[in-house]
Amino acid sequence: MAFRMRILVSRWSNCSSNSVVFKRRFSPMTWYNQQLEKSPLVVKSITSGVLFGVGDVIAQWIAKAKDDPFDWKRTRSATIYGTFIFGPLAHYHFNFIDWFTRSKLRLAGLRMALVKMVIDQFTYWTPMANVLYLFTLPLLLGHDTGYAKDNVRRNLLPILKVNWMVWPLVQIVNFSYVPVAHQLNVALLVSLVWVSFLSWKTAHNPNKIR
Repeated sequence: MAFRMRILVSRWSNCSSNSVVFKRRFSPMTWYNQQLEKSPLVVKSITSGVLFGVGDVIAQWIAKAKDDPFDWKRTRSATIYGTFIFGPLAHYHFNFIDWFTRSKLRLAGLRMALVKMVIDQFTYWTPMANVLYLFTLPLLLGHDTGYAKDNVRRNLLPILKVNWMVWPLVQIVNFSYVPVAHQLNVALLVSLVWVSFLSWKTAHNPNKIR
């Protein structure tokens, strides 16, 4: 009897162990982190594309009238932009400012976060990223360069004003508490709201992007 009990306990322990391994093996977050470690550029680019697409869907869902058709072409263009343009550039940008502040300026803690935020928001990145979005999206939708330039002129300053009300604080928290490998992902999650705003802003003016 005791021998049989030991066998049953042993089998139960093996099943429990295998169940734990199975759960760990199929944890979405664990799997995502593993892929992120193996191929950071590819994973961040895909994540960026998905979130840009979702952000555009949210913007259209909020803004469109009841009988308006859904503009899948615009969502596709936002996804392409996020995957092949913004994602790769943002990956290198976040890695660069981390290397620059740590290795060159030898900063740490809050000082490093503040300097990263200033570089991110008030030097090359934020103005360039918004110009690139406003210029590229019309081209992906089939408009000419003249229309794209006009889109930048109409929308850049209002977008930057709202940007600087939101993103400096977000990035200080991001740069202070999040490892560099995940800083872009945190920014992209916050960007669900931001991209929704961008999509709404660029679609709601006297000359909608269509």
